[in-house]
Amino acid sequence: MHTTPAPVVVAVGAKVSPVAIEFAAAEALRLHRGLHLVHGMYAGGGETPADADLDGRTGAERARLEQEAGDVLGAAVRHAVAVVGGLVPVTSTLARATVVSAVYASAHDAPLVVVGRSPESRRTHPYVRSITGGVAARVHVPVVSVPDEWTEDQAPAHVVVGVDHPSQSLPVLHEAFQAARDRQALLTVVSSWWDPTTYVHDPVAFAADHTWPERLRGEIEAVLPELQAEYGEVPVELHVRKARPGAVLIDASRHACLLVLGRHDPVLPRDSHLGPIARSVLAEAVCPVLLTTPRRPSRSRRTPRRASQPA
Repeated sequence: MHTTPAPVVVAVGAKVSPVAIEFAAAEALRLHRGLHLVHGMYAGGGETPADADLDGRTGAERARLEQEAGDVLGAAVRHAVAVVGGLVPVTSTLARATVVSAVYASAHDAPLVVVGRSPESRRTHPYVRSITGGVAARVHVPVVSVPDEWTEDQAPAHVVVGVDHPSQSLPVLHEAFQAARDRQALLTVVSSWWDPTTYVHDPVAFAADHTWPERLRGEIEAVLPELQAEYGEVPVELHVRKARPGAVLIDASRHACLLVLGRHDPVLPRDSHLGPIARSVLAEAVCPVLLTTPRRPSRSRRTPRRASQPA
């Protein structure tokens, strides 16, 4: 039986993000998929709409809330239709839920979920989940966070991927190589090590440790030949640095059109796919950030951090 492939999903927040819609439209056209816009009527970035109980509202208040949400989604749909020019279908869902819950319900088979990131999200309290963080923390398909101020025309043809444990990073590297191929871009593999607590009683040893770059570089180089054989046309650079992973990746995003990070499956059902490094990068990255399909977390013994930690 013939089935229509699942569309690219766009999360529409309280403010429409034209840049996110345009990014998602480009991906839908590249993948020959439809474009599906999802908006939730209730405010907040969490899964459970704490303010979603409308029992205390009058009929007029309910109608006003639904009208406002419909206006937001309608504006987003009109922009999407104009961008795709009839080349792929555009559909939409207005859900009586938060945006995060609505997207989660729509994203199970999607090839990609795209979320806009407003400048205001940088000022969000760390314990208040943003829409970007809420979606990226729960859905099991690739997620792209697109800054509202990002301009594709000014971005270099350069994809950056953060790698922590090279032997476990093949799925992340595959997605990064594919993204670089699609964009005819240079791919830079970035890894860093920063764990002063390992040397807290011996700072001299930390400053004098010169063996880790060669070890790390060798581990990454060992997994690259398989990928280079498949993506031979993609030029590759390898950068290994002693620095904090989050700072390295945020700095790299200033000179890239896409930053690729891995995620892991949560150990507990209600845990997040995102760690502190991924959250900081999502909040501060200059270019779009692609969070790949979650992978199972490693249960190996603790090792120093490398860029990037599993998101």
